[in-house]
Amino acid sequence: PDCSNKQIREALILSAEDLGASGCDNEYGFGLVDAKAAYDYLSNRGCGFSVGETLGGCNQCVECTSAPTSSPTAFPACPGNEKYFKLSLETDNYGGETSWKVTSPTSGDVISGSGYESGTTHTERHCIQSDACTFEISDSDGDGICCTQGNGSYKVWVDDVEKGMGGEFEFSETVPLCAPLSLIVGETGRIQ
Repeated sequence: PDCSNKQIREALILSAEDLGASGCDNEYGFGLVDAKAAYDYLSNRGCGFSVGETLGGCNQCVECTSAPTSSPTAFPACPGNEKYFKLSLETDNYGGETSWKVTSPTSGDVISGSGYESGTTHTERHCIQSDACTFEISDSDGDGICCTQGNGSYKVWVDDVEKGMGGEFEFSETVPLCAPLSLIVGETGRIQ
C-alpha cells in the first residue's frame, strides 16, 4: 500500500503483539512487531485514515495506550477454506512440560508445539484447515501451567475470535475451535 510513514507506524503499533505489562510500557513499548499483520491491516483498511501528530513513545497512538486488544487488529488472510489460528502461551517455571496440538477428525494432528523455555511468552500463528476443531494443551507433570509452579497461561483465537483461555488444569485441557453443528429437527422429531 501507498501509505505515509505515520500511517505505517500506526499500523505497526495496532498490529503489534503485546509483551510484558498490559499496553505500552517502558520495557517493551507497544510489543513485538508483526509486519505481515501490519501489511494486511493496511491492505484491508487502505491509506485513507488520518493520524495525529508524531509524539513518539507510548503517546504515539492514543487509542493504543489503553488496554490493548488481545491479538493483532488484522489477522492475515488464509488461503481458500483455511482459517487463521493464533496461540499466545506464557509458560510456567517448567516450560519443558508444556505441549499443545490442534487436531482435525480427518487429518489427526494438524499443528503442535513443545519444548518451550520456562517463564517465557510464545506466540504461534498458523493457517489451519477448516475442520481443525480441537485445541489441546498438556502438562506432562499434571499440574497445569498455573498456579503452583508459576503463573503460566494460554489464549487461543480463530479468525480474530477468542475461543478459549486458561492455565489451571491437571494433565490436559481442550478448547473447541469450531462452532457446534446445529441440528434441524423436523415435525416428526427426526433429524433432517
